[in-house]
Amino acid sequence: MYGVIAEVCTKESCPTMSGGSKYEYLWQDGADYKKPTRIAAPDYMMLLMDWIELRINDENIFPTSTNIPFPKDFRQICKKILTRLFRVFVHVYIHHFDRLIDIGAVRQV
Repeated sequence: MYGVIAEVCTKESCPTMSGGSKYEYLWQDGADYKKPTRIAAPDYMMLLMDWIELRINDENIFPTSTNIPFPKDFRQICKKILTRLFRVFVHVYIHHFDRLIDIGAVRQV
């Protein structure tokens, strides 16, 4: 979904990752960003995709062998991933809906 509006969602147009005027999403990953940090929307989305990819490729979280159990906190990990992905949807829908209309992508949303 972000790829559809990437050219209009820039650091200049979206200096913060937000879902309207009431919600600002801060980035924290426990590694490079130990504390919740305000960053531009495109940076948030790129960090998010990298963060998700690390988790999906982690055999301890998403085992590829059927004889290896999922971790006890698997649901919590998935919930965190989906919560952060939903923030991207909210940002795109609220801040770039006009672009979705322009390119005829509203039906897919």
